[in-house]
Amino acid sequence: MADFDGAGQAFLSWLQQSGAEISPKIKLEDLRHAQAGRGVVATQDIAEHELLFRIPRSAILSVENSILSKEIPAATFDTLGPWLSLILVMLYEYLNGDASNWAACFSVLPSEFETLMYWTEDELAELQASAVVNKIGKESANEMFLEQLIPVIKEFAHVFFADDDRAPQKAEEMRDERNLTLMHRMGSLIMAYAFDVEPSVSHKDVDEEGYASEDEDEALPKGMVPLADMLNADADRNNARLFYEADSLDMKALKPIRAGDEIYNDYGPLPRSDLLRRYGYITDNYAQYDVVEVSMDLVTDLATTASIYSEARIEYLDEKEVIDTGYDITVSDPFTLQESLSPELVVLVETLLLPDEEFEHLKMKGKLPKPERMTSKGTEFLHRLVQTRLAQYASSLDDDVRDFTGIPNVGGHGSKERRFAMAKAVRIGEKRLLKQVEDALAEKVAREGGASKRPRDVDEEGDVEMGGTGKRQRA
Repeated sequence: MADFDGAGQAFLSWLQQSGAEISPKIKLEDLRHAQAGRGVVATQDIAEHELLFRIPRSAILSVENSILSKEIPAATFDTLGPWLSLILVMLYEYLNGDASNWAACFSVLPSEFETLMYWTEDELAELQASAVVNKIGKESANEMFLEQLIPVIKEFAHVFFADDDRAPQKAEEMRDERNLTLMHRMGSLIMAYAFDVEPSVSHKDVDEEGYASEDEDEALPKGMVPLADMLNADADRNNARLFYEADSLDMKALKPIRAGDEIYNDYGPLPRSDLLRRYGYITDNYAQYDVVEVSMDLVTDLATTASIYSEARIEYLDEKEVIDTGYDITVSDPFTLQESLSPELVVLVETLLLPDEEFEHLKMKGKLPKPERMTSKGTEFLHRLVQTRLAQYASSLDDDVRDFTGIPNVGGHGSKERRFAMAKAVRIGEKRLLKQVEDALAEKVAREGGASKRPRDVDEEGDVEMGGTGKRQRA
């Protein structure tokens, strides 16, 4: 406890020496009893918009602020991209120990994680058919470290291990399992705690009317923002937000906060599966964002079995940006099929089901079926698809719900009981969503009396109703 508290006090002292302003109404709190590590708690009532703390930009652990950026060409960092660049800088600063300006920050950041990257095979198996298992990316991260990061460390070994006669050997040793694990640790810290740091001065081109150009593919540099990374998050309990100013990053209250309340940041609308993957915990407050992914491979297999798969139609849909590796089924409140089913998935199914003449007519006009106008055949196919997706899980929803007793707050790092419970909560949420959609589709099929009873809607020109997908962003 003394080391835990001592590291926290040393961190706060470093922050103040770095020019940070911290409200006397907040404090860093030990929340390990709630499996939440450190957190920030109000000690007095706080008003809406009140400043909680102000971190000078110079205190952010970033590529721009690290000495390493002065020793390695900017083009090298550009090649690595924001993610690997920050991992490289954090490795450099961490290996410098007490000589690093951010030594106090590393002392309060976790060295062990509950994220899926660190789960064992039997623990991951408890997630069953959840698509999140395929998003962990440990192998691909290893490839990036070996193929992109370590060559840079070897090229600039005299910089990375300055004043060390064994610099070339140390750079080569970065390939060892121990150092690859250290790289994963830095990557996990970034995934869980880093912010996209908007520059103090925009570098976007401005046209004659004063409008800045928007580049959706332009990746913002990432940085570790001290103290801001200590805030936990819990969906609707979000009561603070980070604001980007010219010389600082300011955390302000979004609403009145009472003395004793924890201060929460916002992770956005993440499904519990991604919350577990990125942050290593879940809460029921994120159940409202749960998602089930239906893979394109599953659609292809079922369409092939039903003899409706067509490469020509897939190519046309690909041109229209309808084809994806997977399609999301999301929670909606109040529940409706239109809100929960991916519109691209509905368009894909309806296009595959079109008679040849109708498809050629659609293609000639460059149109797509309207996702809100599901035909009976489309509804039946989607019903079979959802049933098949639900059957991919190893256990039934009823069995999971009957055996589930909640997520224990006891057990240290790596507790199998806790990890098994979190995995079960994730798969229960996904199965409940699939069952809700399955029941709604079955009801729709019964109500419409089968495929032969439902004619297609025809517009004023005598054409089958077509239109865009009304594309929604995937979670």
